[in-house]
Amino acid sequence: MEFLMNPDRERMNLTLVMALLVNGRTVLENFAWASGSEKYAEALKDFGLTYELQGHQLVLNGKGFQYSIPTMLPFKFNEADNVMLWTLASKDDEQLYTFAAEVDDAGIARVNTAKETLQKYFKIKVQKDEPAKFVFNFLRDELNVKKDSLGNVSSVMRNRLLLRALIRNDYLNFEEKSTVHDQWTKMLIYFGAAVKYEGRGMEQLSEFERRLMIAQGKKIERTQFTELSETKVITAREYYVPGDTTEATAFAVLATVGNMPKDNVIKLLNVDLNSSRAGALTCLKRMGANVETVSRREKYGDVFGDVEIKPLASGKRLQGRRFSEDVIATALEEYPLLAVAACYGEGETILRVPKEVRKEMRPKNEFLAVNLRKTGAEVGVYDDGLVIRGLETIVNGSDFDGGDSAQMGLALSVLSLALQNDEPVENMDKVEAMFPGVVDKLKNVLVAENAEKKE
Repeated sequence: MEFLMNPDRERMNLTLVMALLVNGRTVLENFAWASGSEKYAEALKDFGLTYELQGHQLVLNGKGFQYSIPTMLPFKFNEADNVMLWTLASKDDEQLYTFAAEVDDAGIARVNTAKETLQKYFKIKVQKDEPAKFVFNFLRDELNVKKDSLGNVSSVMRNRLLLRALIRNDYLNFEEKSTVHDQWTKMLIYFGAAVKYEGRGMEQLSEFERRLMIAQGKKIERTQFTELSETKVITAREYYVPGDTTEATAFAVLATVGNMPKDNVIKLLNVDLNSSRAGALTCLKRMGANVETVSRREKYGDVFGDVEIKPLASGKRLQGRRFSEDVIATALEEYPLLAVAACYGEGETILRVPKEVRKEMRPKNEFLAVNLRKTGAEVGVYDDGLVIRGLETIVNGSDFDGGDSAQMGLALSVLSLALQNDEPVENMDKVEAMFPGVVDKLKNVLVAENAEKKE
């Protein structure tokens, strides 16, 4: 059976920002809106973006670097999306900008959260700070950029740095040990920005430098170098937003642990295979899942393709594995799905999270563990992640609750479907809002299985 995923939401919204910066027309091929992206496009209208759906294409018209800047800045989106909009506004450091909401508890809390996020990424001068109203202007100076425990700049900060340097015609360079979520960097290159993006190691050193480092006993580590030079114009191009990796991972987990007939094959079309984003599929493969990329297309400046999933051979189980912080950094959105897979694994699976997100992840992991323990699996929650000892056969488990996390709700839906539970997972509205229609698609996989069994 073949399935088409919803478009990747992160990449979709980055594409909309890029379309604004194009002085002319951008065409998105085989178009469908990602969850929430139409509202993001509406927000970008205030900056001058226009668009029209024409058949299977979305045609967008941008303003180049001469886009409009609203004085009332939006702050209703997630952190990454808000920061990109605010970065567009930061081009003008003389203009006064405002966050405003209803003067009630909810409005005051929303503005306070926006203020905290703003000052996390920008230097600003506060002009007025009232309940549910915040007036400020951007300063031209940059914050000192701190690298995380993996030696990388956070993806939100990296995207912001590149966008701000681009719209201000500034020079920028930085070096990282690796990269996570580098879609924006590759998109800039594809649309003609003067970006150098390359791995560096032994081959970049002169013979003298190599010998000197060897003599000093220094280890030559490979790093990722990013450089942006002055760019006058962004080139109008066609583009395509591939399918969501989280949804693809949900299909892969269900097809692997859901007792599919041995002749069943699931094919997921046009999945985002960017290696800095699609780490979860690699993790499943390391655990022994039959997940293969059967068609790989390097197009539109990045890579996507078709993924095929087959059931495990008779008598085979997923194998417990240890996944380090740098691996999990490319699969944080799929973390609950990997935890579900680990419940079926033989032996112990360790899912270590990067240091910077441990405080945020700890309560989420506690909540996830409460649900997973209902299957009988042993789940240990620690500051640095989860340790799970799986079962050969899970025969029960119900009353699952996704809480306020769509990703957790999706993972528990996969678990519930694998167990053939009749009871729905609680808070499924959040799953449907972020991954429209995906649970019904997953149910279709099981219907096909049952039909084949009857035949």
